[in-house]
Amino acid sequence: MFPKGLCAMTSSVFSSKALRIASLGAALALGLAPALHAQAAALRELAIDASSLSASSPEQWRLSGVVTLPGASGGLDLSLDPGFSPGGSAEPGTIIPDLYLSFDKPLPEDGAERWTVKTEGPYRVSSADEARFGAGAGVFRAPSTKLTLNPVNSEVLKAGQLGGDFSLEFWLRPSKAENGEIILLWKSSQISGKALLAQQLTALVQRNRMSFGFLNFFADPSGKATAFSLQGASLLVPGRWAHHLLRYDSATGLLEYLMDGKPEAVAYTTATGRQGGSVFLPLPGSAGRLELAPNYTGFLDEFRLSEGWIEKPKLARYDASGGRAVSPIYDLGAANSVIARIDSYTVEPAEAAIHWSYRAADSSAAWRDEQPAWQAFKPGSVLLGPDGKQLRGRYLQIRMELYPDASGERSPRIAGLRIQYEPDLPPPPPAKVLLTPVDGGIRVDWSPVVEADLQGYVLYYGHASREYFGEGALQGPSPIWVPGRNSTSFTLKGLRNGALYFIAVAAYDGASPPHVGEFSREASARPSRVSQ
Repeated sequence: MFPKGLCAMTSSVFSSKALRIASLGAALALGLAPALHAQAAALRELAIDASSLSASSPEQWRLSGVVTLPGASGGLDLSLDPGFSPGGSAEPGTIIPDLYLSFDKPLPEDGAERWTVKTEGPYRVSSADEARFGAGAGVFRAPSTKLTLNPVNSEVLKAGQLGGDFSLEFWLRPSKAENGEIILLWKSSQISGKALLAQQLTALVQRNRMSFGFLNFFADPSGKATAFSLQGASLLVPGRWAHHLLRYDSATGLLEYLMDGKPEAVAYTTATGRQGGSVFLPLPGSAGRLELAPNYTGFLDEFRLSEGWIEKPKLARYDASGGRAVSPIYDLGAANSVIARIDSYTVEPAEAAIHWSYRAADSSAAWRDEQPAWQAFKPGSVLLGPDGKQLRGRYLQIRMELYPDASGERSPRIAGLRIQYEPDLPPPPPAKVLLTPVDGGIRVDWSPVVEADLQGYVLYYGHASREYFGEGALQGPSPIWVPGRNSTSFTLKGLRNGALYFIAVAAYDGASPPHVGEFSREASARPSRVSQ
């Protein structure tokens, strides 16, 4: 691994410029293994991040539960998990909101596309650092700022229709938490017999606690007025984010308020006000509209009204199951290339983790999701193949599995990777080639090539300069493979005396398929019965 100071970098490192300035020389100065140090001149490097694509890969980056960092840095971070992604497919059992405000855009809009939203007053969106989730939170200032929402296709507040289960949840960070601050106000009216009943649903601050009120929202079949309320037991703390959830069970009439996932207050919308009585169901009236933060100063984030009972709210910023990023398949340009090491630029908070794995081969044609198997590795360490020798291959793919800390509040981040590799280049040609004519043939001698994985030579012949398509030799048409790293001589037989032959020699290595090097300097000769 790199020294801790390099791996545990601050967020300022997440820029493409910071990645570009990391050079091979700097890596060596930080202490590569001695074996790699000796090969430094031959090593090449490939710097990649989530913006690095690969023309040779059938697909590019695959991200699951992971997102790219904002801007052009190409870094990776775990996805925030507010529990709902507008426009995305829901997992089985997921409750889709009837109204969803993420507050990530300059002007708020309903992600469920069932309500219109109008901004009034000096509304603004906070920075991502100030938000609880996503790119921003709504910032309100009493009494001049509020949102006015009107239902277009709402199911929870559909006029004249008896309702069922519902949940209302939001994140709140009050600046003052003063008595009388109004977080939510819904007004309508409902005809009951010959009477017109005014309806109201409120969420406001009373005695520095959250309080919910329902006036004639739950209908008594006899036509009488109804009123139910809940007040939290915990104080609202100015400057601190808290999650508020109000949920309703239409089967029992249970109305429950939770703050940060803990029960705060319970009521029953029944004739007796207790469990077991006849249940009063929601019956919204006509022309109802919703005002959000009409008299509130502070931050508001992830506001949701859902048609269903939310059993367990998602309170952590990141899901404990983490996420995964799979890189494209990168082509290192030559078969049998030595993949020396993979270094990472990361930030890993305490208890957070990144698990790394790779796969490499000279061909990626048959690769699938889990075949060939992924091999675990530790960034910064020397990579070894299954045979215990240096890892080799032309194609390389990397998988990263990110896990948050125990609280789910901090995510590891990956700014980028650097792959150090040594291409297995073709061996150089013989420095000298000497031809000796013989009767019906030509003896070819060449100087030996010094190359660690040299396997032999290839002899080319033909009747025109640089056109080695010769035929007629007893050993076969051009080219002729001469195995053996110690081979330095070969006699072509069965040639025509007097004909001029042009000959060159190349070397080949042990790659599969082998790399054949460049031609040697060309030589020419004529077979003859008379020794030359």
